[in-house]
Amino acid sequence: MKNTLYLILLGLVLIACTNTNDPISIEKITVNYFENPLGIDDPEPSLTWVMSSSGRNKIQTAYQIKVATSKKNLESERSLLWNTGKQNSNQNSNVRYAGKPLSSGQSCFFQVRVWDENNQASEWSQVGMWSMGLLDKEDWEAKWIGYKTSDQNPTDPLHLPPAPYLRKSFNVNSKIKNATLYVTSLGVFEMSINGNKIGNDLLTPGWTDYNKRIYYKTYNVTDNLRSGENALGAIIADGWYAGYVGPKELSNPRNRELYGVHPALFCQLEVEYENGEKITVASDESWKASEGAFISADLLMGVTYNANLEPSGWNKPGFDDSKWANAYLHQGTEGKLQAYPGNSIQVYNEITPIEITEPQHGKYIFNLGQNFAGHARLNVKGNKGDTIVMRFGERLHDDGSLMTENLRFARATDTYILKGNGVEIWEPKFTYHGFQYVEVSGLKSKPESSTITGIPFGSSIPMVSTFSSSDKVLNKMYENIIWTQRSNFMEVPTDSPQRDERLGWLGDVQIFSRTALYNATLGAFNQKWFTDLRDAQYDLGPYSVFAPRPYPKLVWYSPGWMDAGVMVPYNTYKFYGDTKIIEKHYESMTKFTEYHIQKSAEHKFYPEDSWDDAKPRGGFGDWLEMTEKHTSHDILASLYFQHVLRCMSEMSTAIGQKKNAERYKSIYDESVNAFIKHYLSKDGRIHVDESKYGDGKGYFEGERGFTGHTQSAYATAIYFDVLPTNLKKKAGKHLIDLITANDNLPTSGILGIRQLLPALSSIGRSDIAFKILLNKDYPSWGFQVKHGATTIWERWNSWTPEDGYNGAMNAKMNSFNHYAFGAFGQYLFSNIAGIDQNGVGFKNIVIKPELGNNALTNARGKYGSINGKIVSSWKVDGSAYTLEVEIPVNTKAKVYVISKEGTPIKEGGKTIDNESIKVLGRDGIYQVFEVGSGKYSFQSVL
Repeated sequence: MKNTLYLILLGLVLIACTNTNDPISIEKITVNYFENPLGIDDPEPSLTWVMSSSGRNKIQTAYQIKVATSKKNLESERSLLWNTGKQNSNQNSNVRYAGKPLSSGQSCFFQVRVWDENNQASEWSQVGMWSMGLLDKEDWEAKWIGYKTSDQNPTDPLHLPPAPYLRKSFNVNSKIKNATLYVTSLGVFEMSINGNKIGNDLLTPGWTDYNKRIYYKTYNVTDNLRSGENALGAIIADGWYAGYVGPKELSNPRNRELYGVHPALFCQLEVEYENGEKITVASDESWKASEGAFISADLLMGVTYNANLEPSGWNKPGFDDSKWANAYLHQGTEGKLQAYPGNSIQVYNEITPIEITEPQHGKYIFNLGQNFAGHARLNVKGNKGDTIVMRFGERLHDDGSLMTENLRFARATDTYILKGNGVEIWEPKFTYHGFQYVEVSGLKSKPESSTITGIPFGSSIPMVSTFSSSDKVLNKMYENIIWTQRSNFMEVPTDSPQRDERLGWLGDVQIFSRTALYNATLGAFNQKWFTDLRDAQYDLGPYSVFAPRPYPKLVWYSPGWMDAGVMVPYNTYKFYGDTKIIEKHYESMTKFTEYHIQKSAEHKFYPEDSWDDAKPRGGFGDWLEMTEKHTSHDILASLYFQHVLRCMSEMSTAIGQKKNAERYKSIYDESVNAFIKHYLSKDGRIHVDESKYGDGKGYFEGERGFTGHTQSAYATAIYFDVLPTNLKKKAGKHLIDLITANDNLPTSGILGIRQLLPALSSIGRSDIAFKILLNKDYPSWGFQVKHGATTIWERWNSWTPEDGYNGAMNAKMNSFNHYAFGAFGQYLFSNIAGIDQNGVGFKNIVIKPELGNNALTNARGKYGSINGKIVSSWKVDGSAYTLEVEIPVNTKAKVYVISKEGTPIKEGGKTIDNESIKVLGRDGIYQVFEVGSGKYSFQSVL
C-alpha cells in the first residue's frame, strides 16, 4: 500500500514537472486578422500567432518566421522571401512582414516557431498562406461593363429596374495549376462558374464612397474549372451604388442613384497552366448580357423574382446566348481600386419558426422567435404563375397583424412567382431585412414550419466571447447584445437593419465599440470602416455623423458623435496593440483634433451654445435621454473633446510622435482646468447658464431647456476621469442622488449610457450599478426582456404597456434592433467578469471581478483576445468564494481575489506558496496576485 501511494505521489510530481516544462505549441496563425487571406494589397502584412501550453508561466522569448513562394520552398528553405532567423522578442501579434518586395498575384506560404523561457523551441506551426492582389493598374485587363435595364412597372412610384445578367464562355485547353478570380462591381454582384456560385460572401463588394475607392474580392477558383468550355456568369444589382439608401428625407426626391445610375461589373479571371502558360478572361464588350428572373432587387425595398423568366443554364457551358446583347462599356468610377480589407457578409445560422398564425384570411404570420438581419428561405409548391409575397417586420399589432409602420420608406417585401414544377426552394439575393416575423400571402394551402426558414447574416464574424451568470434575464440581455451586433455590423456599423436608414452612424458605434470589441474579432472590419470615416470627413475637419456619407451636399456633424473618428480607432488599438491602425488614420485624426483645438481656442473648452454652427444646431447631444431637460450639448462636447486629446496623446506616443503627444497633453490639462472652473461648483454640481440657449430654437427638443445636472453629465465626467479626486467624489454623490431619486433606473441617452455603470464602479458603488443593470422595471434593459425583446431596443420607450408603440413616434423613429443602448456589454466583461488590461493588446491582463449588490451568485466571462482565450469565472456559495482564471501563453495577469482580510486563500485547494503565483499584497477587499499563463482556481472566504 505504501509503495502504491509512493508511486502515485511520484507520478503527480512528474506530471507537475512535465507541466512546468511543457513546450509551447502554436495554435493559430493569421495575416491581417485573417486565416489564409487571398488577394491582399498590403505590402507589409501583419502576422499574428496564438500559442498554447499546459504549463504555467509560459512566455515567448524569441520567434522565427520564414516565408516562401511555395510549400516546397518553405520546407526546403530555398529561395525564401523572408527568414527572420531567431529574433529575441516576445512580440506575437502584428509582426510586420519585412522580406523581399511582394508582387501582384504572388502566393506566400509561411511558418512560425517560438522559443520559451527555457530556450526550448516549439514545433513549426502549420503552414499558413496569403496571396497578393493585383497591385498595379497595369495588371488589370478588365473593363467596366454593364447592361441597361428599365423599370417594368411604370405605375409603381418607386424606380425598381431589373438586375442585369452577364456571361462569358471560354475554353481551358491544358491542365490547370491555379486559377484566380478578381472581381468587383458598382452595386452588388454574385459570380458563378459553370453554374456554381463563387464564394460564400453576400452583398459584395460592400459599400464605399465609390467616387473615392472601390474594393475587389479575390477567389481561388481552380476547382471550379474544367477542361474544354467553361462559363463565367454574373448577376449585378443596384446595391448601395444605384439603389435606395437611407431615409427619404435626406435625399429627396428619388433617394436612389446617389453614386451612379446603372450597376456595373469589373472582373478578371487568371488561369495558370501547369506548362507555364497563362490565359486571362476579363470583362469587356464581348460579354453577353440580358435580363432574367430578377424583376427588381433593392436593399431596402426587397426582391421580385419570376422563376419563369430564369434562362435555363444561362451561366453554364453550352448555353445559346446568340439572342443576348453585347454588354456596354460602363463609365466606371474614378475611385481607386483596392483589395477588400474587411469582414465580408456571410450567413452564420438558420432559424426555424416557433409559431404560425393566420390573423387575416390568407395571410400567415411566421414567428421566428428572434429578431435579426438577413432574409428568408421559401419552400413552396404550387402552380405556374402563383405569386407568393413575403413582408417582414419586427413586431405585431395587438390583433396579430404585422407591424410595418417603423419601416418608414422601406418596403421590405420579397415576391416570388412560381414556375409550377414541384417543390421550389428560393432565397432572395441583393437585399436584407431586419425582422422577427414574416407575413406570407399567396399560398394555396396551409403552410408548414418548413415553408419559411430565417437566414441571418452579417459581418461580425467570428464572435469570440461568451458571458453567463446566475441571472437568466441578464444572460438574455447579453444574448440580445450579440444578436443586435450581428444584425448591425453589416459591412459598416449601422444604426438599424429594418427601416429605411441603415447608415453608419458614428454616435452609436462610438458608444458601443468596446462592447463590440469584447464580443468579436473586429480588427479588419474596423480598419475598413476607418477608411470610410476618412472618405466622409469634411474638409473643415469634422467627421460626418455617418460614414459612408452618400449625401455630398448634406453637412451634418455633431460633437460626441463625430469623436468616434478618434475613439473607435483608439479602442481598437487598445484591444489589439496594432499601431498600423494609428499610422493609417493618424493624419485624419490629427486634422479632426486640430479642428477641435481651433474651435475651442478662446476658452479651451465649450461654454454654453458653442455649437450654433453645427448641423443640426448643437449636434444630436445625448439623444433619447429620459430627462425633463436635456444634458447640455456643450458639457458633453467638452468632455468628449478632452477624451479625444487624451487618446491622441497616447496614440501619438505609440507611433513616436512625441511632440504631438506632449502638446495634446498640455492642451488637455488646460481644457480640463478651464472646464471645471466654468461648469463645476465647489460641491461638485455641474451647472449651466440656461439663458445662453435662449428659447432653444434650432436644437432638437430645445424647448425642454438644458441642464448639467444629469446622470449622463456626471457619469461622463467620472468615466473619462477628468475630475480631481475631491470633485470626483462630490460629483459621484450627485450622480448617486439622481439615480436613487429615479428608483435605480437609467435616464441616460446614447451619448451617456456607456459611461453610467463603469462610472459607478469607479467611485466604489458597483452595488448601485448592479441594481440598475438587474432592474426589470421601466425603463431598463430587463424591462425589454420582460416584454419579449430578443435584441436591444433603440428607445427606452420603444414600447410600453400604457402607450404601446407610442403612436406617431413609432412610424418615424423606432427600432427594436439598435445596439447603442447595448453598450452595457463592456461592463459585463470588464467589471462583472472583471476582464480588463493595463496597457494595450491584453499583454498585461487584469482580472478584477465585482460582486456589486451580491444579487449574482456566479458569473463567467470568456474573451477571445488577440493572444488567446482569457477566462474569469467566479461563484459564491455562502461565505465561500471561488475564482477560476485562464490566462493565455505569453501574457501575465494581476488577479484580484475578493477575500476577508486575514483569512487564508488557497489555489487548487492548496496554500499559495509556490513559485507560479506571486503575492502582491492587499487592495481593499481584494488580495492581489500576479500570475503567468495557465489555469488557476482560487478559493477564499468572504
